Amino acid sequence: MKFKKLVLMGLLSCTVTASRGIAVLAAETEVETASGQEDTAAEKTADGTINDRQGEGGNTVQEGLSGEESTDGEAAVLALSTLNTKDFLEEVENVTDLLENSIASSLCATIENERAKLPSYTKEELMYLSCIIYCEAGSQEKKGKIAVANVIMNRVESDIFDHVTTIKEAIYDCDRWGRQFSPVYVKSNGKWTTKGSNYEKVLSMYKSGNYPKEWQKKQMQDCIEAAKEALTGKQVIDSSFLYFNMGISSGKARCQKNGKPYTVIGGHIFY
Repeated sequence: MKFKKLVLMGLLSCTVTASRGIAVLAAETEVETASGQEDTAAEKTADGTINDRQGEGGNTVQEGLSGEESTDGEAAVLALSTLNTKDFLEEVENVTDLLENSIASSLCATIENERAKLPSYTKEELMYLSCIIYCEAGSQEKKGKIAVANVIMNRVESDIFDHVTTIKEAIYDCDRWGRQFSPVYVKSNGKWTTKGSNYEKVLSMYKSGNYPKEWQKKQMQDCIEAAKEALTGKQVIDSSFLYFNMGISSGKARCQKNGKPYTVIGGHIFY
């Protein structure tokens, strides 16, 4: 809006300047017309065609002729100046329209560019992230939910967890250092498996939309909202935080001993 106002002020200034120029042109034309009239009168006197009209009556005729010629000249100048002003204003209007269209196009392009920069996510990513939030922090405040999502996404970007490159891989990570998130795996015959895990049950609810209890449905909706915020850039913990657990006291002592930053949100310590 400020830019448009400045443009319009500039155009107004140009209009005023042009109007002054037209006024000067009119004045110069009037002077030239008057000069031409004087020259004509002098010529008539020199060749003797009006010598017999000397005196008061002759002067009146000359004055009358001069007045008529002057009036015609002023009318011509006025018509010229009016025409120029009209043409100029039309040009100003055309330029204004052009500028407005150009500004609108530039603004649309800028908006599209900014939208392109925004983080995007798939339905699958939203599902996996919402369900791990549900399992790990479903009953906690929204900040705690988003913090859990932040840890998952931080691992995807971290060089320390270079073996995972997606949200799903980070959640199901179990190879390099064993099970990373307790709700995702259970032990069967001495091996970790997802079959029968709490996470798989929650995924099933999410996919089917069937929730045994109404509070479970409401809790999932809250987790989905938290996941969406995290997926679109919301961070409540530092990007270097890669872990969380419920052992707050022992976690604090360990972080303080190693000089590592940490924060406590709800029932988890993040570090």
